[in-house]
Amino acid sequence: MSKLVIFLPDVGEVVHELTEAQVSVGRTEENTIYIDDPSVSVHHAEFVLNGGKYQLRDLGSTNGIRVNGKPVSEALLTPGDRVRFGSVEGVFEPDASKHNEPLPAQEAVPAAQSQRPSNFGNSSPFKRKTVQKAPAKTAALAVAGVALLSFAASLAFVFLIKTPL
Repeated sequence: MSKLVIFLPDVGEVVHELTEAQVSVGRTEENTIYIDDPSVSVHHAEFVLNGGKYQLRDLGSTNGIRVNGKPVSEALLTPGDRVRFGSVEGVFEPDASKHNEPLPAQEAVPAAQSQRPSNFGNSSPFKRKTVQKAPAKTAALAVAGVALLSFAASLAFVFLIKTPL
């Protein structure tokens, strides 16, 4: 069953189940959904069930209605739509049973082979990166590393030498 979850400042979250084909929203208790807020008109809006989906209509309210932040006079609601009546905001949640039907049963078939097809080619427009070995660069880095280690060892040796008394 579809629901309208309204967020009221003093009350918090209030869930209204939409059980009828026509649901009225307004500031008087004669409405199906009663919202006691000064920004909501006496007869603000209505939900009308049309082809299994709810359509929201403004009933000439003073502050209008908004769906997902956009002012509208009519809107076909989809799952998760944010609805605003004056300054009161809510979320439309459709009938969950219609959207949670199980998938049809299918038998899993194992793969016959897991090999790359013989006609498989690379369709990328970019060239493949190749790693080029630079022996001179490697030798220079090795010599620099040995020199750095020699310098560090000689420095340690100098600081460890004790002067005679």
